[in-house]
Amino acid sequence: MEKKYLTIVFDDGPREPMCEMIDKFKKYGFRAGFAIYGNNINDGTEHMLRYAADNGFTLVTHSQTHPHLENLTKQEIFDELTAPMNEIKKRIGYTVKMARFPYNSYNDTVLEVSKSLNLVLLGHGMYCGADSRPESSAETIAAETLKSACDGAIACMHVMPNTCKALDTILPELKNRGFEIVTPERLFEIKGIDKIPLDVYINNINDII
Repeated sequence: MEKKYLTIVFDDGPREPMCEMIDKFKKYGFRAGFAIYGNNINDGTEHMLRYAADNGFTLVTHSQTHPHLENLTKQEIFDELTAPMNEIKKRIGYTVKMARFPYNSYNDTVLEVSKSLNLVLLGHGMYCGADSRPESSAETIAAETLKSACDGAIACMHVMPNTCKALDTILPELKNRGFEIVTPERLFEIKGIDKIPLDVYINNINDII
């Protein structure tokens, strides 16, 4: 079976059950990423950031207050993207190099600011809308995620209790299908991309090869 690779980045961390999700990935030898919502960073969640970084998971800026960035001024966009980056650096010494925009929304000004920060932009190439809704069952989340799985995809999911439960189905099934789930950095490396475009919202790595 031909090996396939994808990455999953979970939005809106750090919050419960982030550490449990990390442990489920580790069970299969997989790694992933977490897009960090700055307002969720505090003394009670700092250990989640550290646990992710210490176990080889990627941390991504997801803005400070989760706004529609395209409605903000250039300075406000800069502040939204950098506030979580600075707090993560201060708390655990980790340098954030990637971003995912809230609501998958942006304009030329947002791209200009993110490029000035040298941020790689992670999109929604494999999207599970169900997992952002508390009423969605783990079974629904798993089915929707597995249906859209494809090689090179950057998946968007969320740090949610039923998403965590759905991983018990998603991870072994993807492994059975010949997928390996890796961090975004590792996915670029595997695909042989040395110079990553900084002003492109990347949904699938294969689109930029």
